[in-house]
Amino acid sequence: MEYLKGSLRHYAWGSVDAIARIRGIEPTGLPEAELWFGDHPLSPAWIERQSGTVSLSEVITADPETQLGRSSELSEGRLPFLLKVLAAERPLSLQVHPGLETAVAGHQAENEAGIPVNSPQRSFPDRYHKPELIIAMEPFRVLCGFRSVEESLVVADALALPMDALIPLKLGGRSAWPSVVETFLSGNSQLVLGAFLERCARIVDGPWKSTASLVIELADLVPDDPALSLVPFLLDYQLDEGEALFLSPGVLHTYLGGTAVEVMASSDNVLRAGFTKKHVDIKSLLNVIDSEVPPEGIQRPHSAVHRYQAPVSEFAVWRLKNVVTEIDERWGPEIFLCTRGITKFDGQMGLEIGPGQAVWISATEGSYSIDVDGIAYRVALDREAG
Repeated sequence: MEYLKGSLRHYAWGSVDAIARIRGIEPTGLPEAELWFGDHPLSPAWIERQSGTVSLSEVITADPETQLGRSSELSEGRLPFLLKVLAAERPLSLQVHPGLETAVAGHQAENEAGIPVNSPQRSFPDRYHKPELIIAMEPFRVLCGFRSVEESLVVADALALPMDALIPLKLGGRSAWPSVVETFLSGNSQLVLGAFLERCARIVDGPWKSTASLVIELADLVPDDPALSLVPFLLDYQLDEGEALFLSPGVLHTYLGGTAVEVMASSDNVLRAGFTKKHVDIKSLLNVIDSEVPPEGIQRPHSAVHRYQAPVSEFAVWRLKNVVTEIDERWGPEIFLCTRGITKFDGQMGLEIGPGQAVWISATEGSYSIDVDGIAYRVALDREAG
């Protein structure tokens, strides 16, 4: 059980002060987008020891059996999950993550094509999938997954989107979404955008007011982006503190703004559709979109110790609020993150952490008790994987 120092990531969409405010420190003056807690090679977290500071990746590499337990074999000697604090001042790219088979095939194909693994043209820098759970720390807005076919046709008509582009949807149902997405991202997008944005600007009330307002807000940031025409087709979620969404691979989504805890299978594979200056790989994007995934439901905590639903083996996530409890069932490594108040550990070291601070607990650590005066998150492997 050791203190774990997160690694700060600066991206243009990040908040200048939100992560610093949570941590109770002065901001750097740069957009602070994410604080990473994991062993990812891009930005590993750090363990503070009397002998000095060492990266979590070095600690795991030096003794994977102690740190990861049996999961060392299952995860090829790497921590299967990555925990982040995310603070978005402006929208992230509209994106989707691949499933496992697609990730393996895409990674191999790009290797065979000779694309350097660190190239900005790379869509599959690794061969892992990337399911993720997003949990609001403060109000957080997400576009995630497609509306029903019926509702999509109604909103398209209301906002002057070309109905002939939706004929595949009328004929084929949800399975036609990749075809529809391809049409809206293709060559005639500027003609489509003109009438669409003009109609959105004129809508001041009615059932699609919020959608139209969002489109105009995004158009101020990315005025010529054809991906704007996809916004009305996506479900709009506004999460309050503690509320969460699980995002399966293949689900088209973007985070619009706010502060959240994000837990994911450790991967960099991202296929982008727009809202970004980074590489947009439409062909791979269309192959990855899984239009049959049902709409996600908001998960709300209902007890002092609440486990979120995440049907993956790489991670399991609990929210603990104002509770003293014993952690006696352990089957792998864990990270505890405090987001509010103080969290105390009655283990070998008797550690205490505040907001934005974390603790690493190796697989071989014994049981321990925890006193959460505020809110903390426990991230571990799913039991079936340990």
